[in-house]
Amino acid sequence: MQRGVNINNMFSFLKRKYNFFKPSQVRISIEEQLINLGRVGITMNGKIKIRDILDFKIRDYEERPYIHLLMSMGRMRNNVKISSNPYLTNDVWCFDRECIEDHGDYVQIVKRIADMVEPTINVTEIRDYVDIESEEVWIAFSANGLNYRYSLSVQDDWLSLEIFMIFSELLAANGSNKRFFYADTGNELLVVLINRDQFTPLNKLINIFSSTSRV
Repeated sequence: MQRGVNINNMFSFLKRKYNFFKPSQVRISIEEQLINLGRVGITMNGKIKIRDILDFKIRDYEERPYIHLLMSMGRMRNNVKISSNPYLTNDVWCFDRECIEDHGDYVQIVKRIADMVEPTINVTEIRDYVDIESEEVWIAFSANGLNYRYSLSVQDDWLSLEIFMIFSELLAANGSNKRFFYADTGNELLVVLINRDQFTPLNKLINIFSSTSRV
C-alpha cells in the first residue's frame, strides 16, 4: 500500500511565533502540573523522582507552567532509566526536528513512534530511503500485519510532520481514540499522544498544540 501525503496548508501555522517561555502571571507547582497533565492522559513511566529530570531551576517550571515540564518529560534520558527504554513516557516526545540527513534516520523516528503506539499497533520491518538532494524520501513498514509505504516531503534536514498524521490515521483505523498533537517550540518539536477528546482540555492548560489528524 503506497500513499503520498500533501498537507502543506495544515502546517502553515509553523510560520507563527509562539512566545512559549514568557512567565505566566500565576505560578503553578510542578506537583500540580503533573496532576493536571495526568488528567489529560500524560503520565511518566515507573517511579521517577521528577527533580531527577529537571533541566532548569524549579522556579522556571513554576513560572512557565507545562511547557518546560512537558519538554523535560519527553526528552531522551540515558542517565535516568527504569528499563531499557531511555524515555520516561510514551505520552510525550521532545526532540530536535533537524534530524534527517541520510538513510536510516527515519527508521529511528519510526522506531520511537512504534514504542508510543504499542500495543494498539505493532510496527515491524521498518525501512526508509532518504536522498535530500534528489528530494526523494519514503518510509515503509508493517503495521499489524499490513504493509505500508509512504512518500514524505523534503525540507532540507527537517523531519516531515506528515509522519505523525500517518500514524494518527493508522491509530484511527485500528479503533484507537489516541492521536498525535504537536507544537514547534522553535528549537525542538514537542509531540504528545493522547485521546482526541483530551485535546481541548490540554490546550486549556497550554494552548500551543495543533492536531495532526483529519479523523
